[in-house]
Amino acid sequence: MVFLIIVTRMKKILIIVLTLTVLAIAGLLLYNLLYTPDISNKRVTEALKYCKANNLNTDYCVFVDFSKHAGKKRYVLYNLNARKVEYSSVCANGLNRDEFSNKAGSYLSSLGKYKVTSIVGKMGIGEECLILEGLETTNSNARKRQILIHSHKSVYYNPGTFPFNFFYKNLSWGCFVINKIAFNKTKKISKPMLLWAYK
Repeated sequence: MVFLIIVTRMKKILIIVLTLTVLAIAGLLLYNLLYTPDISNKRVTEALKYCKANNLNTDYCVFVDFSKHAGKKRYVLYNLNARKVEYSSVCANGLNRDEFSNKAGSYLSSLGKYKVTSIVGKMGIGEECLILEGLETTNSNARKRQILIHSHKSVYYNPGTFPFNFFYKNLSWGCFVINKIAFNKTKKISKPMLLWAYK
């Protein structure tokens, strides 16, 4: 009799724990879906000034905030005229999210300003890519390292919240890997365009 009471209570506790877990995951998914990154006015003003001085698109640019976790929306397609976020996406980083390098073979992300240029074919990754040219000493080898913008289904389906980010860490070999929607929106923008990666 006592054993049956204990089993019944354990079942109730298990149901409560499972319910709370499902609600927590649903809440995280909803938050990630609705969350819009914020770009400071100072950074937007500096980006627009840089675009004008360097003959880059003055309507749109891309900001990538590597201070945010790889599971959060940190790739931002930004409307410089309206001063608003056009679209944002989770973005993969190099093999170590805490390190950055401009060296070939490092497989790490590089900080700094890039010029987004032409679209190339599917290459070896099976996806369309946007070519990047590094404009600073921190990313001057971007073209030689084949650091690109491209999409990947693992980023598209990964909301970046637990338990999803436990199984997939949103890593790349240094490329800016985003979801397909973000890539399609970015490739429609007139080039050359600024991409600014910072931490």
